[in-house]
Amino acid sequence: MTANVTVSASQVLSTQDLKVRPERDVTEIVGHFLSAAEAVVAHWVEYSKGLLLFVMVPGDARSGEFYIYDRKKGTFWLLSLADRVFGGYSLADMRQKIKDFRLLDFAEDPSRLRAAKG
Repeated sequence: MTANVTVSASQVLSTQDLKVRPERDVTEIVGHFLSAAEAVVAHWVEYSKGLLLFVMVPGDARSGEFYIYDRKKGTFWLLSLADRVFGGYSLADMRQKIKDFRLLDFAEDPSRLRAAKG
C-alpha cells in the first residue's frame, strides 16, 4: 500500500467552527481542535502548508487517528486508511502507517486532499 488512493479524507472542523481566527498561531488553533475532540496529540509533523497530527484519546492506547490541518483553508481533515483497521491505531503502528500510506504528502500539500475526499 503505497499510493494515496488508499486514503480517503473527510473535513471535520474549521477555524470558523472553533471560533478562532485562522491567522492565529498554529499551536493555539490545534489546541482548540484538541479541546473540541477531547484528545491529545501524540505526534505532530509541520510543513508550511499543512500539519499531520496523530491524535489519541487519553488512556486508550489504540485510539489514534490521523488528521491534516490545511493552513490556507483553516480546515481539519480526518484521514481514513484502507487497511481494515477500525477503532484507531497505536503509537507502535503510527510510523509504519505514515510511511505505507504516504501521509506526509498530504501535510506537505493539503490540496491533495481534494482527490482523497471521501
